[in-house]
Amino acid sequence: MTMTAPLAVKQQVAQQEIYSSLEARKILTFMLRSPRTPIGPEILPTDEIRYPDLDQVFGGRSEDAREWLDKMVEAQILVPDLIDKAPACPECGSPQLSTRYMCPKCFNYDIARSYLYEHLKCGKVASDDTFKKGDQLICPKCQTVLHNYGIEYRAVGAWYQCNYCKESFNVPAINHVCRPKRHQFATDRTRLVPVYQYRLNPSALSQIRREVLVYSDAVSMLEDLGLTVAAPQTIVGKSGQGHPFDIVVTVKGRWGGAKTVAIDFLSSDQMLPAESVRSFSTKVKDARPSESYLVAVPGLTDEAKALAGKMKVTFIEGPTLKEAATALTGLSTFKT
Repeated sequence: MTMTAPLAVKQQVAQQEIYSSLEARKILTFMLRSPRTPIGPEILPTDEIRYPDLDQVFGGRSEDAREWLDKMVEAQILVPDLIDKAPACPECGSPQLSTRYMCPKCFNYDIARSYLYEHLKCGKVASDDTFKKGDQLICPKCQTVLHNYGIEYRAVGAWYQCNYCKESFNVPAINHVCRPKRHQFATDRTRLVPVYQYRLNPSALSQIRREVLVYSDAVSMLEDLGLTVAAPQTIVGKSGQGHPFDIVVTVKGRWGGAKTVAIDFLSSDQMLPAESVRSFSTKVKDARPSESYLVAVPGLTDEAKALAGKMKVTFIEGPTLKEAATALTGLSTFKT
């Protein structure tokens, strides 16, 4: 199904946010080492869900890791595969639960379980404590000493008794208790949290390779020129808001001083729309770098070019990211 133009633009913006993030690029770089191997979860003894492959990227911050994984799913960069559903508290969302078996009559958890034994020869059925006489099992009906389970006797079920109200029953009521907040709730109120493993979207694999690997090419080319390069880098604008750029280059002048050059890479299978120019221009106006360049692959639509001229956005086009990066590093602004 073909996406509508607004939806396609929204997805491009979401993808660009991901490709501009150092953490997201580290995730994708790790996954590109083995494109068919998913990132799988681990459920800790505390019942917390974590992704150990990403600990080095996020320093063990599981929430941050899951947030970026969800963003990449939304941008159709990753594909989630449901592998489990974990119970969690409906009040606070904690996965740290204890399970309580309770009396279905008075809901007290002080209950005792016993097994029902059957003497196969005489047919006597009674609780296991009725059969126990010291260290032996003796049938309370015929007084036969029993030795061989499954031949002379067998267990035919479990039986519970409430130590508070003395009610007997064969199926207890089951409740959960949230250990951190002590919320108590029945199983029908339990929140079920989906647990996913994540894999690269096969249909986006070529784009992922282009977007992730081009930065190393562009950064290497700029560093070879003796420039100071940060990729990605956030510039705080006059509004106080931070604006992420794919690459920020510091170019020192021959007679002292330095200028800051902010660069964004945008690539698509089609010509990039005017919205891409508008978004870039908006953050450049607030961030106020010395110079800024929008690198578009394969290029901008005629409408986007017209808007770039109107908004004074300097752009570079190239049929491939490699060629666009080469054109960028050949600009006179990087010659010191």
